[in-house]
Amino acid sequence: MRNGIRQRLIAAVPAVGGRVLDRHEAEVAADKPYLVLAQGVETEDEGWPGRRRTYKIWPYADRAAGFAAVDALSEAIIRALDEELLTDPDSGETFTCRYQGAIGTERVDGKTDALTHGLRFRVDAVHPEGLAETVPADPWLQALGEWTSQTLGAPWRVYLGRWPTDYDRPAVLWRLNGVDTAPGNAAAAETRKRFVGHVLGRTDNDREAAVVRVAEQLAAAGKIALNAGERRYMTVRQQAADPSADEWTEGQIGLTLGRRVVRPYEEEPLMEEVVFRRSIP
Repeated sequence: MRNGIRQRLIAAVPAVGGRVLDRHEAEVAADKPYLVLAQGVETEDEGWPGRRRTYKIWPYADRAAGFAAVDALSEAIIRALDEELLTDPDSGETFTCRYQGAIGTERVDGKTDALTHGLRFRVDAVHPEGLAETVPADPWLQALGEWTSQTLGAPWRVYLGRWPTDYDRPAVLWRLNGVDTAPGNAAAAETRKRFVGHVLGRTDNDREAAVVRVAEQLAAAGKIALNAGERRYMTVRQQAADPSADEWTEGQIGLTLGRRVVRPYEEEPLMEEVVFRRSIP
């Protein structure tokens, strides 16, 4: 990931002239301006099928240029990395950077006669699959994915089950979150499946608009075709949407679909004959 971030900064922040340095390199006198890139902690979050790292970046500007020069570099760094999908040229790993705010306060580095102010980014990378998937996805999940593709249209992509390592945006991920059986009658019961939708837009407005559209269309449709030719449908039993929820770990859409399933029964043998005998008093 480090080299992917470095290459992105070199290409997107031309003011530093390719000077994106590690900590030990910055200890040696360097022409200003330059950036210092450092890797922070790595965490595993429940609900996220991958790893998360923190990266810290310090833009250094000449003391004579003032903090306005540091601000300009900071804005360029944020534009280059925030919500951007990047690929590491060494590992081929795909990941997304998210700006997490400034580190402390701006300061003067007397050793290098420079001004700086740190920035923090969270980097999300999907774990690659260990084995190729050979079992087809749940048919309800597939039908939900097809409905979502038709509802949002191009350029939206729809993924099922988990994010692939080469995911693209804008995209929606649907995953199965649970299965319940509701009581019915002697002839049929109802199966209910709970799904979570993760909506990843290119911008905040893009993401929120898609969440609202999917939620509204689910409410309007009331049902989703499982097999339209055979007139088999899934009924929307419950749904909730929160555009502000974390799109990676929580998901912004909760959905419950239901379908009546005929109970299996065994045929009783038919009577072959009836014998009637009159009793004699």
